[in-house]
Amino acid sequence: MEIVGVGEQGLFRATYAVIQAATRREFPSAIPLDEAWRLVESPPAEYRFSCLAAVDDDEVVGGAWLTWSLAENRQLLVAELGVEAGRRRQGVGSALLDAVKAAGLADGRNALLCETFSPYGDGPGAGAAFAEARGFTQQYAALHQVLDFPVAGLAEKAAEIAPHHRDYSLATWPDGCPEEYVEQYCGLLSLIDDEVPLDDLEIEAKRWTPERLRSVEARRRTAGHLTSTTVAIAPDGILAGYTELTGKPQQPNRLDQHDTLVRPEHRGHRLGLALKIANLQALHARTAGPATIHTTNAAANAPMIAVNTQLGFRPVEHQHLWVATLD
Repeated sequence: MEIVGVGEQGLFRATYAVIQAATRREFPSAIPLDEAWRLVESPPAEYRFSCLAAVDDDEVVGGAWLTWSLAENRQLLVAELGVEAGRRRQGVGSALLDAVKAAGLADGRNALLCETFSPYGDGPGAGAAFAEARGFTQQYAALHQVLDFPVAGLAEKAAEIAPHHRDYSLATWPDGCPEEYVEQYCGLLSLIDDEVPLDDLEIEAKRWTPERLRSVEARRRTAGHLTSTTVAIAPDGILAGYTELTGKPQQPNRLDQHDTLVRPEHRGHRLGLALKIANLQALHARTAGPATIHTTNAAANAPMIAVNTQLGFRPVEHQHLWVATLD
């Protein structure tokens, strides 16, 4: 068996398929194959992506998907490893991990981040045991929840909480941020890593500029992504919070609820719930579904998990992030 870098599309497809299949999750969240290949060929300015394959007798038996940040967190390498079910406990995963670590060190990285998943209510599972045995420490725990779309009862919920945020207005856009909000919206996006609970995970917060925002929006349009963003506007015109949801044409039955943030000084007005309701209502007007909405929040973020529960989200999976020092 040998570990090789993947530069050819045919080998990439075989390797990425093994990585995807290896997770054995009820609700997998991997980037669609075609989009992953585009990221390898034409990455955004802030990242590059690569793939390693474990090949035995011309058969791909395992792989690693690597994310290299070129902006924040230049010290960190993020890796997703997968081994074909029939080849586990034969040293394939360990060989891939050694190759990943060597690649990280060669690029000047000093930390490796991986994630493991287990069904809701279950124990850590084999992935966690693999990580612990190889010197990783768990630094972050999250809860994966899902919601069936379309969502019933949104108008009633909106009416119920409206008195709590009557001084605020809500605005929704389906694609790019209106120019009048760009500077403020970038400020909100830059707050998220500072405000959400990260347990013991130490990462450099992502900082957003208008150029970075417009670049992300352009890539989404090119890829045909569906996007819906709703913001809360305070009486003085300040953007008090936002929420964002996206969908991909390769996964028509899946929608992803991304970050929701309310500035600390504007909390207590049920804005988090109001933002998500308004965004879902706007989405109802654009697409009929059916689909499943996915969201992941820090397990310690009880307020946001409670908001999701009020909307009807149900827990399906635990996620843990593990970090190992590269030396």
